Amino acid sequence: MSTRQITLPFRAKRVEFENDPNADLIGRTYEDGEATITVIETCLNDQRRVMVERDIDGHTWSMPAWLMRLVFKETKRKRAA
Repeated sequence: MSTRQITLPFRAKRVEFENDPNADLIGRTYEDGEATITVIETCLNDQRRVMVERDIDGHTWSMPAWLMRLVFKETKRKRAA
């Protein structure tokens, strides 16, 4: 028997870029006492989380995107009647 390499016609996986639902949070900041917290990116492993960074010491962590939306929630003021 002769040894030959067999090539099967498999298709290469195509990377499809999905629209990131949390892309609007990137770059937004809020102040917590003396520190400024900035959303720097979405989490690579879980698209439901975002990575945030504290400017004082450069500490970075992830947190749920819904919680960041709650922090950034802008309340609409009612007009006086």
